[in-house]
Amino acid sequence: MNSDDNELTARRRILDAAAREFSESGFDGARVDEIARKAGVNKALIYYYFKSKDELLAILFEETRDSVFALFDAGTIRRMDLAGGEDARRMLTTFLDVLEERQDIIRVVLMECAKRTPINDMIFTLIGEVLDRMLALASDTGYHIGTDPAKAKVTEFFTGMMPILNYVAYHEIWMERYGMEESVLRAQFIEAFLGTHLEYTMRKSGG
Repeated sequence: MNSDDNELTARRRILDAAAREFSESGFDGARVDEIARKAGVNKALIYYYFKSKDELLAILFEETRDSVFALFDAGTIRRMDLAGGEDARRMLTTFLDVLEERQDIIRVVLMECAKRTPINDMIFTLIGEVLDRMLALASDTGYHIGTDPAKAKVTEFFTGMMPILNYVAYHEIWMERYGMEESVLRAQFIEAFLGTHLEYTMRKSGG
């Protein structure tokens, strides 16, 4: 492994460790010493690659955003029928797969959303960008979510995005508490989501 590979590996370990530490302790409670311990690196190496905790979190948010945006841009998603049936199930399953890979940072998003801090501003900027992509995807595939854009954004945030984020953040705790297999829990969540949010919101334009 050359020096560039070593550098990329060290950066990745630090970012992954930061995501775990932020998830467990919240942004305010997270400690760089603990991130270094989790990453198996010297604390000085963190400051060599990153200016601060804020930069670590910003990069993790950007990676999460880019992963979600890649789904919106995927041709397979754009060819799906979002109003229900197997296409909608496949779409939601794909989104859950991607988000669960980043569930540590999703937990941070939920923890920090309620705080009136610069971090909160960054989170809601991210959420706003995702909402815009969601509404654009619906429009591009021949659907509309009501006729009032502001109302559509409220609907999509509170009945679409937040239930999905909550599922990603809490599904493992639910499985442990109630002894439920992941496949069963996910299937039940998808059916509930399709029968509430998508059934209510997705209407063919002109229909």
